[in-house]
Amino acid sequence: MGGNLVAGAGVILELDVGNTRGKWRYLVEGEVIARGDIETGQLRQQVLPEGWADLTPYRFRVVNVAGPVVAEFLSQVARDLFTLEAEFSAVAPQCAGVICGYEDHSALGVDRWLAMLAAYQQSPRASLIVDCGSAVTLDLLDNSGRHIGGYIVPGFGLMNRVLSVDTHAAKSREALALTKTLGAGRNTNEAINRGLLLMVLGAVDRAMEELQVHSGSLPLLWLTGGDAQLLSAVYQHEHRLVPDLVMDGLALSNP
Repeated sequence: MGGNLVAGAGVILELDVGNTRGKWRYLVEGEVIARGDIETGQLRQQVLPEGWADLTPYRFRVVNVAGPVVAEFLSQVARDLFTLEAEFSAVAPQCAGVICGYEDHSALGVDRWLAMLAAYQQSPRASLIVDCGSAVTLDLLDNSGRHIGGYIVPGFGLMNRVLSVDTHAAKSREALALTKTLGAGRNTNEAINRGLLLMVLGAVDRAMEELQVHSGSLPLLWLTGGDAQLLSAVYQHEHRLVPDLVMDGLALSNP
């Protein structure tokens, strides 16, 4: 990256750490001027993301679902490298017009919470927020911002690995790739990869139907997460693909 990037009160480093990957962005007065990603396993091994030595943030906001080992490393990095305290996001009973639907709000994944906050802030209406990562999560918000609840299903990579491990013939030699067709596969790779997309689309359609009945209006579908583009390519109705939706929520949970 070369050379120290601008510093000041409006300079914020944001980091979203998932179960398998993390991504970060560096903002100056709300504008992203640098970004990158890193394997979560590298953070567990105390490897810094490339380019961080050049950063001089005024604040460091973090959403972490990778556990306490990663959290402790990031806290130490904030103190030693940036002379800051890391600001970890947490789920609250309500925030930014959204009311958590879990009986125990602390049991909800903070990444799911932030995605809901950001979606409702950008468009305050009934919404289905789908985060396609190691797991695929589907969260339902009504028109008033109340979280009705959600669903969790295995992610594309996890489902593919399970098929490869537990079956002899059903092994895909190719990673799931962008496609615009869900026609029946003419070989095993197509049959598996299109079948995985079909399963998740079925969950999305069912959740959309449930939310429409509950809210009395057509919900807006939001897609985010590392595999969201795969789903977006085959979903044939209106939706919003927002890769940084979780990090967008940090400004609301940690203003």
